Amino acid sequence: MTTAAQAHTEDAAGWPDDDTTVLASRPLRPGTDDTLLSRFGDMIWQLSPAHPDAHVTVTALDWRRYPARLVRPFKSFFHAALEQPYPASPTGQRPGKRPSVATLSYWFVDVLVFATWLDEHAIGGLSEVTAADLDAYRSHILGLGRSPARQADLLAAVRTLWLYRDRLPAACQLEVCPWDGLAAKDLVRLPPAGRENATPRIAPATMDALLAWALRMVEMLGPDIRDAWHEFHDLDAGTHPSQQIYDGLGIPDRLDLFLHHARRRGSPLPGRHDPARGTAVNGAHVLRLVGVPPDKRAGLPPRQRALLENAGLPIAADTTVGGITARIDGVPWRPGPISIRELPTLVRLLYASAFTVICYLSGMRPGEVLTLPHGCSGSDPRTGELLVHGRRGKGYDRSPLTPGQAEPDRPWVVVAPVHTAVQLLETLANFPFLFPASPIAAHTSRANTTHARSTAAINQDLEDLVTWVNTTFTHPGGTPPIPPDPTKHLHATRFRRTLAHTIVRRPRGLIAAALQYGHVHTKVTLNYAGAADISWLDDLAIERLEMVMEQMQTDARRLANGEHVSGPAATEYRARVARFHGRVVNQTRNARRLLTNSDPDVHHGDGLTCVYRAETAECRRILAGQGITPDGPQESHCRSTCSNLAYTDRSIDQLRARLGLLGAAIGDPLTPQPLRDRAHAQAQTARATIDRHVSSSPDRADQAGH
Repeated sequence: MTTAAQAHTEDAAGWPDDDTTVLASRPLRPGTDDTLLSRFGDMIWQLSPAHPDAHVTVTALDWRRYPARLVRPFKSFFHAALEQPYPASPTGQRPGKRPSVATLSYWFVDVLVFATWLDEHAIGGLSEVTAADLDAYRSHILGLGRSPARQADLLAAVRTLWLYRDRLPAACQLEVCPWDGLAAKDLVRLPPAGRENATPRIAPATMDALLAWALRMVEMLGPDIRDAWHEFHDLDAGTHPSQQIYDGLGIPDRLDLFLHHARRRGSPLPGRHDPARGTAVNGAHVLRLVGVPPDKRAGLPPRQRALLENAGLPIAADTTVGGITARIDGVPWRPGPISIRELPTLVRLLYASAFTVICYLSGMRPGEVLTLPHGCSGSDPRTGELLVHGRRGKGYDRSPLTPGQAEPDRPWVVVAPVHTAVQLLETLANFPFLFPASPIAAHTSRANTTHARSTAAINQDLEDLVTWVNTTFTHPGGTPPIPPDPTKHLHATRFRRTLAHTIVRRPRGLIAAALQYGHVHTKVTLNYAGAADISWLDDLAIERLEMVMEQMQTDARRLANGEHVSGPAATEYRARVARFHGRVVNQTRNARRLLTNSDPDVHHGDGLTCVYRAETAECRRILAGQGITPDGPQESHCRSTCSNLAYTDRSIDQLRARLGLLGAAIGDPLTPQPLRDRAHAQAQTARATIDRHVSSSPDRADQAGH
């Protein structure tokens, strides 16, 4: 962490000196050049160096937008807000804490509306504003046709100006208390905000396919892309082992030696598409191959170009690097090596794939993933659990992340594919962050040494990943490998909500690479339960409550329509369904309380329904003998003798379908005998359950499973 050194100086009237550094008292991101920091007299103030999140770009304060005669007074206000904490407020504003630089960029827009209004009404400055002027300004804002929330923001900005009055020069103090101290929300009759999570989920078909392809990119295609990227950069830097034979030679001698080796190997010359001549020799890449420095690759002289074109060697249709080792369905994933035209795009899509794996399978926020540092992966020495170390993604007063720090702020418990993605990124490039601001080429305003990739950029990368997969791997007339999401475009903030929904709705379902959501559920939930940030548990509570209500409505409707239920827990099943009533829930804590007090604890499995009661659960008894205390039913340890079991008509339909599969296994002579015996025993159990179900419903005797 660094801090700007320029002291805050003032003239006799209390105005800050033009040479005062505006971020003098703010902690800065590591690597910030103090000499480039904005000064009070500048017409553009850059605030990004003082924001703790490297993936965030804070909009600069452009004072050219303000009326010229009011620039200095309003600069003084924003400088005071940067230097000093919030003033005490009757409405409970946070005294003692400073607003973040991101907050100031929003204030800048809101205050600009007020400054423009003052200028249009020929009001000389803040000290001249009267109560009547403020009433007129309020009427102006209410007449703009903006939303109530936006109107409240604009009026609140004026109140903030008044709160800071004692910290400003006398000439720019707003002395009149705005609107008799009423809060902005009361001035515009702002309705109370709800706490429902409105972030839309990604459709299961889209998310499952996206994750499957992201895993495929990371685990299969990624090494080919990484190796090609390294080869290209080594060639470009002149450090590739193949270039050592050209050391000390002039360009003509290098080209002669290059052609000699190409003829001996029968290698084609690298090519490129020329609009005038079709396929032509890629002279710039030839110069790269022979180790010519970048500043001397502007073009080949005519004589040297003629030497290459008349060498009698074939010219390739493109210029490629690396090789193809990965296969999809037994076939190489592309017909030939990667072209240098495609390579930057593939590298960017590889970053998007790794982001998808890490973000979705960890439950981390997008910003928390984007600012992960190199060396962030590890394991718990006591439990052996895999960890990723980063920094928390909320809190206005977080300290900047120091690259290479030994003890990152917070660990997340993750699954193996997350570590695989992290390790691939660490071998792809060597920047302070796993996701540098511009992984392809250096960016002048957001250097990779101090900035991470922005959320907006990674969202576009996700869209491009889907487009590339669907364009590259869809057969003519076939459906796209990643179906479109029916709600809206993909963006990273939807991952956490989607994971919560999937964990709750499909706890035993499989995702790509045979990774179980239940595994992710256990790690992510336990991690958040033991951390200060428990918002993940809020998402799970809402999703769980929605699922329970939908399930119980379906169960009640089927019972009313005559669905038959059998088994030892049939009576309890009917009782629990009958007494569960939905209700309006408007806050997360209400959802958790309702689940705690009213959850019927009915779980529909494959061919059975568990009406869970811990005291009589066979699965709990078995696991207790192993020193494990589960918090719910464990289908993998279910026993047909358990008194918690019930069977609905839906369960029996599933058992009948299973009988067909078991019968095929029993009759297959290629199936090993132990497996055939196991299938025979399972079939007998299923038939017995079907018979008991049918016999307990006399009017359904014709539905026997024989």
